[in-house]
Amino acid sequence: MQTHAPLAESVRSQILERRRLRAWELHNRGWKAVDIAAALDVSAAAVSQWLNRARMNGPEGLASRPKPGAPRALTDRHLLMLRVLLNSSPRDHRIDSDAWTRLLVAEYIDRLFGRRFSLQHVGRLMRRIELDSKPIPKVIRLELEDLLQGVDVSRIRTRIQRRHGNN
Repeated sequence: MQTHAPLAESVRSQILERRRLRAWELHNRGWKAVDIAAALDVSAAAVSQWLNRARMNGPEGLASRPKPGAPRALTDRHLLMLRVLLNSSPRDHRIDSDAWTRLLVAEYIDRLFGRRFSLQHVGRLMRRIELDSKPIPKVIRLELEDLLQGVDVSRIRTRIQRRHGNN
């Protein structure tokens, strides 16, 4: 199976929902589950589950549902700020260390965003950030500098949004 760049979650859920509805449509035309599975490049078990759900709840049963669980503790904006931080040297922030350790990053996450994570989770976040290659907007860098200096960023962001709209 090929891996592609991640889609926005809402776009991905819409694509998957359309595929389930297409399976239901093909079933109503008299197709067998195995043929539907082959045509849509999915397993026959998946098609069977979809068809059972559609029989019980109608086509509405095939609609995308919100993911269960709590929302992420760090936003994409926080992760971008962490990436800026990790791309700099700890010495730039008056830390006597040559590299960012999980403990140092955990302390900075708590200090900057008020969130505490286990060292294991911090390691996962650091690996995720390393793999990210999206460009970092200048406003993120400036916001991180303000956070590091203890400035109330939420008030600044509100002022900017009032003047320039939502960016």
